[in-house]
Amino acid sequence: MVIQEPIKVLLIDDQPMISEAIRRMLAPEKDIIFRYCQDPTETLKVAKEYQPTVILQDLVMPEIDGLLLVRFLRSKDSPTRLIPLIVLSSKEEPVIKAKAFGFGANDYLVKLPDRVELIARIRYHSKAYLNFLKRTEAEERLKAENLRQSKYIKQVEKVTVAAAAVENDTFEPESLEEVAARSDELGRLARVFRHMVQTVKAREQELTQANETLETLKNSFARFFPFEYLNFLHKENVIHVQLGDHVSKEMAVMFSDIRSFTTISESMTPKENFDFVNAYLKRVSPEIRNHDGFIVKFLGDGMMAIFPDGADDAVCAGIAKLKKVHQYNQKREAKGYLPIQVGIGIHYGHMMVGMVGETFRMQGDAFSDNVNLTARLEGLTKFYGVSLLISQQTLDKLSNRNHYQIRFIDRAIVKGRNEPLAIYEVLDGDTEAVRELKLKTQLDFEQGLECYCTQGFDKALKYFNHVLMVNPLDKTAALYVERINQLIAQGVPQNWDGVWRFTKK
Repeated sequence: MVIQEPIKVLLIDDQPMISEAIRRMLAPEKDIIFRYCQDPTETLKVAKEYQPTVILQDLVMPEIDGLLLVRFLRSKDSPTRLIPLIVLSSKEEPVIKAKAFGFGANDYLVKLPDRVELIARIRYHSKAYLNFLKRTEAEERLKAENLRQSKYIKQVEKVTVAAAAVENDTFEPESLEEVAARSDELGRLARVFRHMVQTVKAREQELTQANETLETLKNSFARFFPFEYLNFLHKENVIHVQLGDHVSKEMAVMFSDIRSFTTISESMTPKENFDFVNAYLKRVSPEIRNHDGFIVKFLGDGMMAIFPDGADDAVCAGIAKLKKVHQYNQKREAKGYLPIQVGIGIHYGHMMVGMVGETFRMQGDAFSDNVNLTARLEGLTKFYGVSLLISQQTLDKLSNRNHYQIRFIDRAIVKGRNEPLAIYEVLDGDTEAVRELKLKTQLDFEQGLECYCTQGFDKALKYFNHVLMVNPLDKTAALYVERINQLIAQGVPQNWDGVWRFTKK
């Protein structure tokens, strides 16, 4: 069953009784919808909203001349210029009728017309208008389809031209970019064709550049397996390195990473994360080599490095790294970024450094409880709010400890160990302002520690609070204030020896 589109009549007349009469004439017709506009100045507004299929218009109205309104409705820019217009007027003069038709009226009836004739004319003009709209829509669809077919043929020609270009060795993958973007069979053909050609070309290039690639790979290995590591393992080049090759001796080991990196990374895209980490690592990593060490492996935003020749190399490298970080922070702050904080832990002891993995995949690593201890030491930098921590063993191996500015921090048992570890902070890598404040308060800090260890908590609080008055950002002093208050409130455990026990990494 075909559903006919409704006929929509718009009457423009200043007399409501005429509207009522027309409405009654049309009321029995179920497919005709009637709308009345009494104010001719509102015609365009009502027509835009109602979208009539035919307009009935009076010629005699007080607000506007009827013939002028006809011209207005038929003007070039009027949205009603194509809608059938039937003049419904009491004037019968031929001259008036001629002017109305001349201005664009489609029909002319003297009111009130016969009902049957009015309905017949309304239907005739409305259906003609609706057919015109359908015909226009069909023409637009046909035009669009012709355009689509023309474009399709042109894109088929592009594939044909591309095939000839392959034969002449002049094919450019970009020439099929538009065709490959299609979602139909032609697009799939273009994508497969382009991929096939690119694959063949890639294989040809691989074959012709095999020797160059081999040399390039050989040189590239040095970036993944540094020359310093080869020397350490007493190997001439990387092809002589075997799984299990190692050196076992006392060495200094360093762990470092960026404080609160997870928080920083959450505000960045994956690319920004990689760019940020690499920008940091390329600034600080050279300082490891500059002080006769080598990086065993990168740990995301951090690294593990070995210094085979002594503790001084490791400590100097740590200080140099922190200075590079300060320079980097100046550039970051100049660009509106927040500065970063770095934690470094250094320990000295016996360890094995060498190659681990399996036949087809191996990497450098270090094994020893001392390595694990260094990782714990680096983690404590965040807890104490400092940048560079060293162990007692590292301090003992320094050639001249007076060459550095060092303050004792704590005696602690880290998670996974039973023996206490003496921990020291190296101040040389701090900014000048921070270092000066710590040196200025160092005597009070040391006296506070002495009172703390002998359970003189009241005096210890006095000393540490004095430190915080001068240097409110000294997190270690604030930590001792918190500990002392906790011991006072909860009581000192039996056999308390001043050693703090960490239960978390």
